[in-house]
Amino acid sequence: MTDKGSKFYYSRLSNGEKNIYDKMCGALLRFEPALSLHAGMGKAFSIDTHKIIEAVLFDNPVFFYVNRNRIVVKQTPLYIQFNFQYTHEKEEAEQLWMQVEEKIANFIQHNIKPEMSPLAKQIAIHRHMGLISASRPPYDKEDFSVIGALIKGRCVCEGYAKAYKLFCDRLGIASIVVLGDGIKPDGTKEPHAWNITRINGVTAHTDACWDAQFGVSSYDYFNLCDADIAADHSFDNMIYPKCDPNKINYFYKNGLIAADEEQLHEIIAKVFDKPYFSVKLLFPFSAEKARHLPLDIGEIRYNAAQNILSYSKAMVE
Repeated sequence: MTDKGSKFYYSRLSNGEKNIYDKMCGALLRFEPALSLHAGMGKAFSIDTHKIIEAVLFDNPVFFYVNRNRIVVKQTPLYIQFNFQYTHEKEEAEQLWMQVEEKIANFIQHNIKPEMSPLAKQIAIHRHMGLISASRPPYDKEDFSVIGALIKGRCVCEGYAKAYKLFCDRLGIASIVVLGDGIKPDGTKEPHAWNITRINGVTAHTDACWDAQFGVSSYDYFNLCDADIAADHSFDNMIYPKCDPNKINYFYKNGLIAADEEQLHEIIAKVFDKPYFSVKLLFPFSAEKARHLPLDIGEIRYNAAQNILSYSKAMVE
């Protein structure tokens, strides 16, 4: 099993930490029960083992079979031992990884063409992620991994983010898993994961999990800058690459930004015949105002945090 792709968390480690990272990856690929390391003569360990474990597991979606909640670390200044527990036997894990590779190969065969731009490839990945269902409690061991996302077709945010990264890795697009919090409408926070992706030198946030809840046509959280994602996400901006306002955002690329109500009505008139459309609003709006728009029978959705209005026409049989 191999998993060559973007290694953002590895890049943030010291040389000594990178050495341990590499040894841990080797041990996990061999399904070894433990990794023991001794400091060199006259040296002592002074490292954050949690940081290294997190780097290994979020850089490498291939380690879906590692139970990170059961990694036990025994550490002294001169000695470290990592004890691992696995959720699958080696043979079973290898078979599952082959299925993952087949899923990715099938996606590329049917959705990606050589002449496509990196942005077009990213859009295809994002659309594909919209076909995955969000898991509900109680969660099982697969819900947090690419197995849940790509084999079972359901997962939590971490599974979405890891699968999204894996697709990007295979298509040569730099993408990382971001660890932070999602902010609910009532202001409470819960642990959350999404991606930062670099397209043609531009870094931007994409939350495939939150877009998937609205279906394959949703781009509320596609290629957002730091300021926009911060409306309902929180993260350590000292760790992750800066994401400035960009021109690869879905709404900018498609001319779906309304500066006032007059412009909103102009956009609606242009896209009225489409079965679905979505508009980014740059002026105060509300769900109540949305209900009074001149639209046919269908579903109106208003994302208050991102100030986005979406509309889907009712299906007529």
